[in-house]
Amino acid sequence: MKKAITLALTFLLAVLFTSCASTGPKSGAAAGEALIKLMPKSTTGVMAFDFHRAMGTEAVAKALQDPKAKEKLDEFAKISGIDLMKDISYVGVGLSGGGMNLQDGGVIVNMTYDKAKLQSLIKEKSPEAREELYNGVTVYSNLDGSGDKQMTRAAFLDANHIILGSEKGVKGIIDVQMKKAESAAKNAELAAVLKKVDKTNIAWGAILVPQALLQKGVASSPQLKVLEGVKAISLTFDYRLNDLVADIQTHGGSKEQNANLASTLNGFKAMGAMFAGQEPVVGEALNGIEITSGADYTRLAIKLPQETLDKLGKVAQSKAGDLMKMKKGGEPDKD
Repeated sequence: MKKAITLALTFLLAVLFTSCASTGPKSGAAAGEALIKLMPKSTTGVMAFDFHRAMGTEAVAKALQDPKAKEKLDEFAKISGIDLMKDISYVGVGLSGGGMNLQDGGVIVNMTYDKAKLQSLIKEKSPEAREELYNGVTVYSNLDGSGDKQMTRAAFLDANHIILGSEKGVKGIIDVQMKKAESAAKNAELAAVLKKVDKTNIAWGAILVPQALLQKGVASSPQLKVLEGVKAISLTFDYRLNDLVADIQTHGGSKEQNANLASTLNGFKAMGAMFAGQEPVVGEALNGIEITSGADYTRLAIKLPQETLDKLGKVAQSKAGDLMKMKKGGEPDKD
């Protein structure tokens, strides 16, 4: 199984977002603050995810009733020695290079792991992997044997953290850990937005909107003018009493600009309601979205019951099945 360790590490990269600590597992807001301190100052967007808490929700419990999902979890544990239900505390993502550039991003996984076991797996399953010592930390590359095409780097930062991402992202985190660079906590613009974020949620984050890129977009697509004034976006997601709740806010701009943006978004919501006749669950979902604005923000407050989420999932599966039939030359079901 040549790519086993690559699959394991890639899975860690894909499991959402969250935070970590510099000396062992933490929880809640403290873990989020620790995440910020490990990301480099150039970071312009962060997401934090309480992985352990999320794995204990009813939504995850339902998902794990699927034998295939359980099989994948068991396979991952067998390969890596990591129990996703118990061993991962937080995962944090930091982006830079315009706020949304994943190529310059880094991921920190706060977890319990057996370093010797994972190093042995790398040698066994990825003999082509390359090692580079950077500021006292071994950085691994070419884990899948594809040479320069494989951009992901990985490193064991310390006894409680594994880091993944681009070369710049991984080395940036190492520089902060080794006190050779300032952390994202020194990024005044990002810190100002994060102060407004409720970090007790399962997932939270903030992204600075690159103004030069926004203006370029407005110039080429006048319809984007409604976004003028937006300086940043904050996001929180949680699962409470079987409801998915989310709070997404834009920050910046005048009261009039925010009222205009809210009006535009409510217009899109009204357009979406036209599909409720064909798919009633669309109406249920739209009823769970409230769009408002204030002096310096526009807000989307979302509350979706698990029952609605289940219905949306079934509709999505049905549509995906119809699409596959059409690709194969068949006819979609008409019910």
